Amino acid sequence: YVALMIRGDLASDKPTGDLASDKPTGDLASDKPTGDLASDKPTGDLASDKPTGDLASDKPTGDLASDKPTGDLASDKPTGDLASDKPTGDLASDKPTGDLASDKPTGDLASDKPTGDLASDKPTGDLASDKPTGDLASDKPTGDLASDKPTGDLASDKPTGDLASDKPTGDLASDKPTVPKHLKTRINDYKYAYYKYSIQKFLSLEPYTRARSATAPHIYHEECLRLEKLYFTKWAVHYLSKNAATDITLLQSYENEYEEAKKGDKNADRRRDWSGLLRVRISEKWKKRELLDDVESAYIAETRTKVNVNKEKLKKQLTNTENKIEAQLNIVKELESKAIQATNEHMDNRDDKSLKEQYYEAYSTLAKELRSLVDLMGEAEFQRILLLTTLPKDEQINMIIQAMDKDSTNCS
Repeated sequence: YVALMIRGDLASDKPTGDLASDKPTGDLASDKPTGDLASDKPTGDLASDKPTGDLASDKPTGDLASDKPTGDLASDKPTGDLASDKPTGDLASDKPTGDLASDKPTGDLASDKPTGDLASDKPTGDLASDKPTGDLASDKPTGDLASDKPTGDLASDKPTGDLASDKPTGDLASDKPTVPKHLKTRINDYKYAYYKYSIQKFLSLEPYTRARSATAPHIYHEECLRLEKLYFTKWAVHYLSKNAATDITLLQSYENEYEEAKKGDKNADRRRDWSGLLRVRISEKWKKRELLDDVESAYIAETRTKVNVNKEKLKKQLTNTENKIEAQLNIVKELESKAIQATNEHMDNRDDKSLKEQYYEAYSTLAKELRSLVDLMGEAEFQRILLLTTLPKDEQINMIIQAMDKDSTNCS
């Protein structure tokens, strides 16, 4: 199904086009990094669709020599109660029990599986595998999507615009604060993970809507929010602990929320994310956030007394960028709905060339606006970093926590 649905722009998980090189574009493009960052292609987590190893090839040198998260986040997969993608206890079998013993969802999701080319949209058999069968049977797409490298407009993970430079533009240009290459790399890595997560949201939501169920999209959004809550609270506990937050009540609050999220995850219906890819993308996004946090903290600590920035200008600039992000999120949500509708109409009438053209146009427009969204997010990230250099430690922590808490709710 995905192989039939996507061509060109989603030939792989990576974006292409204006972002096709590790070397950013724009007025302030800098030379490629050397040493550990000398490769034009991302390494470590970005070298394949799945993160590999302990991110050994991604790590910077010097004080930032270890990219590996500590504690519960030390591996690519959640540890402890989250160590397996499968539920434990009564749910230890891939085949659900009780009311979920059927291969098909019940209630409003009880419609028959599509046939023919769409037969792989739902898991088969007794749900014995975490992965779907047919065109989706592997982590890598088949057919038109068989290439590991992106084609068309999505060829790079690097943003364009103002963040494509080592130095900020506008009111900050005269103060000459520079973005170290390893920090710029981490910002772009996080942006790329967010982009892949956003694309996966579309790919996961579209089959839900094809069943013409009134509640199916709502069920999907609930699952997205549940997974976001799980990995956000896990990140928050690690972030607050590592940064020795003085607000013990805040840390305890997130610890309690994380424990509740883990309990809910044990009993979650795995069919709501039957391919497991939405979980993978959300988990990856938060791991990239953690790696960015480590580099940001080091940059803020060494820059506080070296960079002369105008605090009020920074606040105004960050507020303006955040307002642009909100507006862009609304644009993306609207385009996502249009792309889903166009995809469904195309899948129902594949011989209609006009519907096929409308589908391609809708999807290309969505991908373009998603790239604009993550570029704005990168701009806001660096503006926030500069502002953090002017704030006391506790205010820094609260600002980051609040920003990430808000980010964790962008499932619709």
